[in-house]
Amino acid sequence: MTNQYEIKDFDERGRGLGQGLAIPFTYPGDIVEAELVNHRKKTGKLLKLLSLSPHRQNPPCPLFGKCGGCSWHGLKYEAQLKFKEEKVKALFGDSLPISPSLHLPILPSPHLYYYRNRMDYAFGPNYTLGLKSGRDDIINVEKCWLTSEKSNKILNRLRYFTSWKKLKSYKYALPNKIRGPMRHVVVREGKNIDNIILNIITSDKEEFPLEALWEKIQDLVQGVTWSINLSPADRSYGETQKSFGQDYLMESLAGIKFKIPVQSFFQTNTHQAEKLLQIVKEFAALQGNETLLDLYSGTGSIGLSLANQAKQVIGVEENEPAAKLSEENAKLNNINNYSALAGRVENIIKSLEGKFNTIILDPPRPGVNKKVLNKIGEIKPGKIVYASCNPFTQKHDVEILKEFGYEIKKCQPLDMFPHTPHIENIILLQREEK
Repeated sequence: MTNQYEIKDFDERGRGLGQGLAIPFTYPGDIVEAELVNHRKKTGKLLKLLSLSPHRQNPPCPLFGKCGGCSWHGLKYEAQLKFKEEKVKALFGDSLPISPSLHLPILPSPHLYYYRNRMDYAFGPNYTLGLKSGRDDIINVEKCWLTSEKSNKILNRLRYFTSWKKLKSYKYALPNKIRGPMRHVVVREGKNIDNIILNIITSDKEEFPLEALWEKIQDLVQGVTWSINLSPADRSYGETQKSFGQDYLMESLAGIKFKIPVQSFFQTNTHQAEKLLQIVKEFAALQGNETLLDLYSGTGSIGLSLANQAKQVIGVEENEPAAKLSEENAKLNNINNYSALAGRVENIIKSLEGKFNTIILDPPRPGVNKKVLNKIGEIKPGKIVYASCNPFTQKHDVEILKEFGYEIKKCQPLDMFPHTPHIENIILLQREEK
């Protein structure tokens, strides 16, 4: 059943909202014809644009509307920034005084295209390789506008290799229901340090010919790794089997070098991540005598960037290899006042003793565990700098911290992911002594 909808807003996932129906690839100001896809989830599918929003543009990518990677590519960039900034203001505006120095405008990305240092691609039927469209379909991508031309050459080389070796995809095409081994490839590329590594993820159906791939592709990359994902979950992560060349990426942020294992998290937009570190440094405003607690510290990008302005920095990270690597990265940069503790943040923080002047929070999308927030309330640091890739969960966490006497002093959104609805937001909270 089809109906006409006037799009007036976005939902939390950046889909256009019309009469309560969430419709991907639509924007405020559009009038569209759409059909109901899921009654329970209230989602729809765009069928026809009847009247175009004034914010629309014609994106250069021919796969727009098919590939789900850049759902806001049909929006002019100034409109993308406007909607993202408005979303943050709607979430946090009631917590901030009306002041230009506190309500900071969104920082645009330095680059609108070719900005990603990591892309995860899926192998599809008939030796296709690209990005998902919906749950099961794979869109064959010959050129992605978010990664470099060199990365696009790598995709074409991989397509040729899997066809040559008859390596079929894990996803089958009906009526054939036979699964092959090929699941994903992760391409990681240094933007400030020139190097590229690959992680090939397969099922355990057969051994992947990694050495043969290395011989065919080492003119384009510095290392290849093979991993196996035994889970039915469609994820680009697995148990490492073997590597040729580098099994890590080298990158630098704000002059600090980082060694990043092939399966470890790192900020995806290198140049905007440097701006993020600068904002965190300005918000923390360290004097040199503070003990800093960096929660959800990952490979140490934030903590290490602040180490030269603090007495001591302690990182806490659930992923043990990442925690160990952050200490290796400290040695790599001759930083002697940084250490990391491995374990779930809610468990580690319970046993920490001593005074922490400033706490850094950079959690995953689900936000900060409530036990951690309660412990922070007990520790009573003077400042909390909270960087988030999900302002909606950040808002929830901030409301809990306000119960312990903290107030938002500054709020700085950044656009880390142009042409997508994702928003990065940094908040400075300070505790008002009574």
